[in-house]
Amino acid sequence: MDGQRVWFERTFGVGTSPTSLPEIVERLRGTPARLVERAGGLERSLLTTRIDGSWSIQEQVGHLMDLESLWAGRVEDLMEGRPQLRPTDLENRATWDASHNDVPVGELLAGFDRERAGFMARVESLTHDDLARTALHPRLLQPMTVVDLCFFVAEHDDHHLARITSIRRML
Repeated sequence: MDGQRVWFERTFGVGTSPTSLPEIVERLRGTPARLVERAGGLERSLLTTRIDGSWSIQEQVGHLMDLESLWAGRVEDLMEGRPQLRPTDLENRATWDASHNDVPVGELLAGFDRERAGFMARVESLTHDDLARTALHPRLLQPMTVVDLCFFVAEHDDHHLARITSIRRML
């Protein structure tokens, strides 16, 4: 589409210091507002246009909302002491099948905001000991803490925000 990196080709370091969590939390808390800034107020025809078979702006927003339950579930995996984090659907079937282009973008933005607020409340309720727990990431095959997971989520958010910005430029 525009030379951006493919998400599944990315790798991530682990061992992010718990002292980095406040800055990462600010990135995560800011994603709903950044989505509104990029997707709110656009004409429906622009929001739902696919370029080269990739997701539309609205589908990008829906995808971020779709994954909030995965992130929350992975935090629970860590808190329950599971050795491995739950896997994601590498085909992203939930997003492809959700018909996000048929839903008003305001509903998607509000849903994402609500889901993200719940995720942030859970993360912020964790103790220092909770932040030290690890589990293996199923695709990256490396151990992650909640702080590593939050960094991963923030990078994922930024990846899709950059895609939205790129789509807007092309339209």
